[in-house]
Amino acid sequence: MPGANKSTKTMCGIDKFYVAYFLMHIPITLIIDSCIIIPEEQRFQFQKQFLEFHISSNKDFLLVSLPLWLKVFGLFELFVQLPFFAIGAYMLVKQMKQVYPYMLIYGFNASFTTLVCLVHIFCDYERFGLTTGESYKLAALYIPYLVIPLVMLVDYSIRINKSIKAHIPPTKKNI
Repeated sequence: MPGANKSTKTMCGIDKFYVAYFLMHIPITLIIDSCIIIPEEQRFQFQKQFLEFHISSNKDFLLVSLPLWLKVFGLFELFVQLPFFAIGAYMLVKQMKQVYPYMLIYGFNASFTTLVCLVHIFCDYERFGLTTGESYKLAALYIPYLVIPLVMLVDYSIRINKSIKAHIPPTKKNI
């Protein structure tokens, strides 16, 4: 298949983790995150129940107040990231190097948007009636969605640079 690695080696451990992360993220996006842009009256009952449970358990004021910037992030997640979760997982399983730039872009976008959410949590938690401890609990739910994409960003930056270096003929300047 074009673009697949020609070797028969197995997928590396970190890529297996990324595949699992993407596949786990699909139901989270469909059930919870899609509620950012789907009007309440058009949500499935189970979505409403999951969302209510999440908000009441974690005091996630972001999903109650729904600032405009979060709605924009939600649109991007639903229409760009969600398809990429399936496509990216497939490309990783097939070890297609064409996924590298998309992993880099996803890593940047997801870590940046999550960082914005975390800043909002830490700056505004008191305004929404949360204690410091409750803000830490809420942030703990968001932190994996900062750290994992940030690891992807660094990982695929390194892979892309190695790939570029492998295709540049050595000269006195780049040795």
